[in-house]
Amino acid sequence: MTSTAVSAQGSKFYVDTAADGAAQPTWTKTKNVKSYSGFDGSASEIDVTDLDSTAKEKRLGLIDNGSFSIDVNIDMTDPGQIALKAAQKASSLQSFKLEYPDGTADTFDGFVKSFPIAGGTDAVITSTIAITISGPVTTVAAGA
Repeated sequence: MTSTAVSAQGSKFYVDTAADGAAQPTWTKTKNVKSYSGFDGSASEIDVTDLDSTAKEKRLGLIDNGSFSIDVNIDMTDPGQIALKAAQKASSLQSFKLEYPDGTADTFDGFVKSFPIAGGTDAVITSTIAITISGPVTTVAAGA
């Protein structure tokens, strides 16, 4: 076997539920996460072309880390999902952590932009929770 692909199975998504002003985060796991995607932003382009240029010249501006979303099976009693819904209603900046199976993680701040629900015949209630990232995404070593 030559593949070095990393399985997503075992990834965990957390929301910080510590009181405002707390020195350390209180990471509350969000249950029933089926999939995730994000960190889909990009840097802006700044045109620095001047009259001495022989072609367009550009620099990269600040990176916009974009958005992040998680697909969940709804659990109305899950503390993680309750915290995400509360953050959406309050329009409050929250801290989040995506932990990978090897123990490394990415942490970021953002706003819960939407928390829609969907259901149907012979189906469970689901949601694709959308988060708008504000600021940097920080990679954390395993065990840190």
